[in-house]
Amino acid sequence: MCLICIEFQKQAMTVREARRALGEMREKVGEAHTEEVEEMLREAEVTQEH
Repeated sequence: MCLICIEFQKQAMTVREARRALGEMREKVGEAHTEEVEEMLREAEVTQEH
């Protein structure tokens, strides 16, 4: 699990902050994990809207 996931799940980072951090870390975490993080953030956004 990456730092973005850990901090986001602890609610120490907002969706917006996580997306910014992911943009900076995309190459380091790899394509597969980037997709996982993006899915986690999309789900969080949907949950926040309801």
